[in-house]
Amino acid sequence: MLDELDKLINFIQTEYIQLTKKWEESDYYTKINLKDNLVCDLLENKLLLDTIVNYREFINQNNIQLLMDFKKFNSENATVNIRTKAKNSIEFKIENYIKNHENGKVPISKCFNDLFGLRIICNKELSFDEILNLINTKYSNLKCIDSSKDEYKATHIYFRKGSYAFQWELQIWNKLDEKNNINSHEKYKQDYVKWENENKGGKR
Repeated sequence: MLDELDKLINFIQTEYIQLTKKWEESDYYTKINLKDNLVCDLLENKLLLDTIVNYREFINQNNIQLLMDFKKFNSENATVNIRTKAKNSIEFKIENYIKNHENGKVPISKCFNDLFGLRIICNKELSFDEILNLINTKYSNLKCIDSSKDEYKATHIYFRKGSYAFQWELQIWNKLDEKNNINSHEKYKQDYVKWENENKGGKR
């Protein structure tokens, strides 16, 4: 299973670098330092918010190709899925960070490290230590963290090309944790739906 994960991580790195280069050469791109600019700045600087929305649109335009590229990693040992963060979910995250995370005085790069995300669900269990050892041995440029909290059990890996590029997030789940992890996401989604109903009357 670790070999399969290794191949996936290597492939994600290649895709990430290629698509980031394409993004930087596209009409959507504006050079913004995502580490120096803060989430609270999004309320006053439309250019910053437009950059996030434009990146999401750019990823969606390449979504079919990404689906085809990552489909080949589905096997009897694992399932791989991809997703792009919804526009209204972006709005919720901004408000949540401003209310609950240092009044939004957090780098945009830290808040929006998952505009594009992948998830691999492993049928054969992998521990955080096994994954971390792989990253430390072969991918020292990647950030690997144990994101387990309460019912949610997962390892997250982040792909990043400097302060001017959005990160990609890879979630690694073990199959035995899938049910609890989905339940954990549903609890978060309930908060999001409540926020949407209060702020937008439930409209998308």
